[in-house]
Amino acid sequence: MNKEEILKKLVCKPCRVAVVGASPKADRPVFRVMNYLAGAGFALFPVNPAYAGTEVAGRVCAPDLESLAEPVDVVALFLAADRQGAVAQALEKITPKPVVWFQPGAENPSLASELAGKGYDVVPSACLMADHMNLCR
Repeated sequence: MNKEEILKKLVCKPCRVAVVGASPKADRPVFRVMNYLAGAGFALFPVNPAYAGTEVAGRVCAPDLESLAEPVDVVALFLAADRQGAVAQALEKITPKPVVWFQPGAENPSLASELAGKGYDVVPSACLMADHMNLCR
């Protein structure tokens, strides 16, 4: 799918999103994005080993992608490129393949290219919240 198709299918019709790098800290951009998406009807699955077992955006935070109890449509990355290695490995164990969304600050052209080569749909640099606000209302 190209970005326009992804937006129509998964962003303008709220979907299931794993938020890798989730945080309960109100000063973090991920906190604001998660609260917006939850209010817009998205089903959020916070992922962060630092907050595993605690509540983030009204959901219990998972330590990693493999621990999610149900499949997700999108994996949104809020991690710097140098912290994405474990995520790349975990993605290969998830079926069906989710769209991988690199939020601003998490851009990783080499990983995005690698994942696209493995058949993943990738959004290499965009904000889920901004795209939803600008295109789906």
